[in-house]
Amino acid sequence: MLDQPPSSLQSELNIVPADQEKNLAMLSHLTAMLGTLLSSGFLGFLGPLIIWQTQKEKSRFVNHHAVQSINHQITFFLAYVILGLLTFVGSFFCIGFLFIIPLIGTWITSLIFETIASMKASRGEWTSIPFSFSFVK
Repeated sequence: MLDQPPSSLQSELNIVPADQEKNLAMLSHLTAMLGTLLSSGFLGFLGPLIIWQTQKEKSRFVNHHAVQSINHQITFFLAYVILGLLTFVGSFFCIGFLFIIPLIGTWITSLIFETIASMKASRGEWTSIPFSFSFVK
């Protein structure tokens, strides 16, 4: 299955997702951001997971954006855990503070990527979030 229709096909056939599909795709990113903000990055995958489970058979566009958001959240969750562990272990050697800024930067970067993806989803664009590994297809 293709993640995205070829750009020539999209422009030739005027494949534009319906407004409801755009809204659900955007909501998958916004709920990820809300979960990230409320749980410091640990529950950001729940909103997109719920949307993906309910909509994956109905809309290819929503499926694509929800999967992108889930993969992004899992990737950045792993980064949070690694940086958190480095901060904790480094605190025993008086260097833990060196990992706090990258931890905060990772969190802010995650929010920026989700914001950009939600804006593209609201415009009906197919996009992928950078620096994300594919755990869910």
